[in-house]
Amino acid sequence: MKIYKITAVCLAAFALLSCRDTLNISPDNQIASGNMWTDESLADKGMAGLYRNFYKTDLSRIQLRYNDFDGINRQGWMGMEFQTDFVSDNYPLKALSSSTKDASEFLVWYEWKWAYTSIHQINDAIANLHKAGLSIEKYERYLCEAKFLRAWFYSRLCKIYGGVPLYLEVISEDQCTKSQSSAEDVWAAVISDLDDCISCKNFPDNTLTANYGRPSKGAAYALRGMAYVFLGRWPEAAADLEKVSGCGYGFWEGRYIDFFHYNNEKSREMIFPLQFNEEAGFCDNLQLMIGGRDTWNGWSNARPSSDFVDYFQMADGSVFKWTDVPGLEDWDRLSPSQREVFFLRNGIKSGSWSNQQKSTFDERIAKIGKDIFDRYYLDSSNEERIRKAYEGRDPRLKDIVLTPYEPYDTFKEASDNGGKIQKGKKLRWPFLEEGNDDGDYYIGSLQSMYIYKKYSYNRPDDLVDRLRCPTDWPLIRYTDVALLLAESYVHIGNLSGAADIVNAIRRRGGMPPISVGSADEMMEAVRYERRVELCLEGHDYFDEWRWGTYRQMKFRDMDIYGGQSWWKEYEGYNYNWYFTEDMYPWAAPSSECQRNPNLVRKAGWAY
Repeated sequence: MKIYKITAVCLAAFALLSCRDTLNISPDNQIASGNMWTDESLADKGMAGLYRNFYKTDLSRIQLRYNDFDGINRQGWMGMEFQTDFVSDNYPLKALSSSTKDASEFLVWYEWKWAYTSIHQINDAIANLHKAGLSIEKYERYLCEAKFLRAWFYSRLCKIYGGVPLYLEVISEDQCTKSQSSAEDVWAAVISDLDDCISCKNFPDNTLTANYGRPSKGAAYALRGMAYVFLGRWPEAAADLEKVSGCGYGFWEGRYIDFFHYNNEKSREMIFPLQFNEEAGFCDNLQLMIGGRDTWNGWSNARPSSDFVDYFQMADGSVFKWTDVPGLEDWDRLSPSQREVFFLRNGIKSGSWSNQQKSTFDERIAKIGKDIFDRYYLDSSNEERIRKAYEGRDPRLKDIVLTPYEPYDTFKEASDNGGKIQKGKKLRWPFLEEGNDDGDYYIGSLQSMYIYKKYSYNRPDDLVDRLRCPTDWPLIRYTDVALLLAESYVHIGNLSGAADIVNAIRRRGGMPPISVGSADEMMEAVRYERRVELCLEGHDYFDEWRWGTYRQMKFRDMDIYGGQSWWKEYEGYNYNWYFTEDMYPWAAPSSECQRNPNLVRKAGWAY
């Protein structure tokens, strides 16, 4: 297990919070005070405290509408992306599931509040660090860290809301009365902060050894390059993104999926990670959201979408088609409901089943249609036939997703199976009973959906428990940067350079290289790699809108859509997703508009 401690962040951050609470060093209406920056020790704690807002305090919940929700909103962006369907009991993602987008919705308010809370704390540090009596080297490094963090938060705000108010100085709450600046002006402020970071001789090229996880000059080049990408300033984006490797960062050279294990996280791929530790307060609860009940008793709220699974290429780089699978040639001729016949478990006709099990089968057959069942069901090889749909595919598919009838060794909890690994469990349909070795893999609900293996642990010695996941989360990693560089190359006409980057990533994933094609073909190759490589990492929602492909990918070009079963049927859900042209960027929160009448309300949103 991962046992190192993030002492610089953890203990110092708690010290900062307790100092502020105990000493009451600022007036109630004052967002920040310079009194925390009067000596080097307090400055160290203050800087560590700037990272505290990234962490959740209550890890027992994954809901998205609790008033005490805190930390980075990881699950919300998972659910908004093309790759993932996020199911949160009676708290769906209302940005998707409401036909009218609501500016009072929890996440719309939360993202705004979370970012500006952090920005005001950062502004305080920038204004007051000079009081701490630091050496010039340390002062400049800390100042650059703070400016990088401010740039990161404003870039996040700009990606979510478009233009937002710019506050670059220490102010009180009653002074937060600005209207939105344009998105271009916000990006200009981001770039200005990063200019200062890059030009500072005391800002390190990387933090792969000393100060691991803190920002660096390489991270600043990466983030400034990303700003240029969003502005469509491709030559400048390429120039910045090219410099990241010169700062010491580069590709993880091992097997793709191994990068997401905590034993391998401190590699040169990690440019700006959110550090997690198994200690309470600085760990993650991702295991609770992914996997299933049979994997650390997870809730499987974040699940791979059926469309994402279908998106994975064949191993030779060709497009996957269900009709190319032997025995499934009639796939397109059948309705989604009828296609269920291909996913049924073996032995329904010949097996020894209880009356209750037979009743379950009868229910499925009636839904499919007896004539379709009799025509297509293979009593002794139905499972083997459907497994062929997931074989001979991009190897990353089975790294990322648990597919039907794939044997999987997994661990649930100490009281289950004598605390031993359950061997060879399979997602079978219909689900009958868990069992142990060779049993039915138990998801918990919506059994006919896929589950994630990426970021999920399945051995008893991997974790302390499901609420203490120690795997660092890359807010910026080199593959992200490299693919943005490839995209920039496409736009400036360097198609061979784009192909070289794409092929380096494909080789690592076990896929054949692509040939240099047209600009459109190269752009599609970049998009494929970003969608596959970066799933669950918080990028796709913004990528798809930036590319103009969100409706196509998330909604399949429909206005009303939703999560689907393996056989592409909407089943078991109590809400749809609703597409509207004005759903992105998000509106300024209604509560902020009420407090600050200078904020412009967005048409098409309910206030």
